[in-house]
Amino acid sequence: MAKKLVSEKGVDEIIVGGSVYMDGSIILTPGAKDVLRNKGVTIVYGPRPETSEEDRLEAMVADLLKKEYGITDDAQVKAVSSKVVEMIKNNA
Repeated sequence: MAKKLVSEKGVDEIIVGGSVYMDGSIILTPGAKDVLRNKGVTIVYGPRPETSEEDRLEAMVADLLKKEYGITDDAQVKAVSSKVVEMIKNNA
């Protein structure tokens, strides 16, 4: 299995729900570890737990808000993501 080297520029892609899961497929540079620490992200040594469909949807919405709309306030991203998931659930 090939390992992915993640630098400080790529940390946002591997954050899942405020954590980074080190399952043996990722190598973090020291700079990436510093960025994660400064963001308050927890590094978990082990596989990522199974997530519900709602959790995955919320993570995708949060990623979209950050990358496409430049929203960086974590509280605002969480609030909007949760509201979008709630609206989708109620209309499904």
